[in-house]
Amino acid sequence: MSENDASMDAYRTVLKDLKRRKKVIDAAIAGVTALLGESEAALQACLPVPLPKIQESGDVASGAFADLTVTEAARAYLDMVKEPQSTAEIAEALVKGGYPTESRNFRNTVRSVLDRHAKTAGEIVKVHRNWGLAEWNRGRGK
Repeated sequence: MSENDASMDAYRTVLKDLKRRKKVIDAAIAGVTALLGESEAALQACLPVPLPKIQESGDVASGAFADLTVTEAARAYLDMVKEPQSTAEIAEALVKGGYPTESRNFRNTVRSVLDRHAKTAGEIVKVHRNWGLAEWNRGRGK
């Protein structure tokens, strides 16, 4: 493999990661836009994929997490509910939201992924025995 091939593989990896993160960033932009008073219809029209939503009953809309990674889906869910959730609650919401899994114990899978994420990226963190978004505690210390 030439140096140029290795360089191109690195660019492909970065591009794939950016495309994966774009959905989460678009959802965050739409959320801020909603806070500023834009209508939901206008927000949905500007997004390439529908925003994950909580229905009136508090359940996650079917298909809300179908195209996301576990961490992206967990982050989107935590952002929706605005309070710390247990691993079981997150796993249940992801399945209800259409997250595709064949795991025999999806709760353990979610816990492992979130533990690893908390140690590396740190956007999702432990809040006592639950999970929350690190941004909820910015400026307050640990």
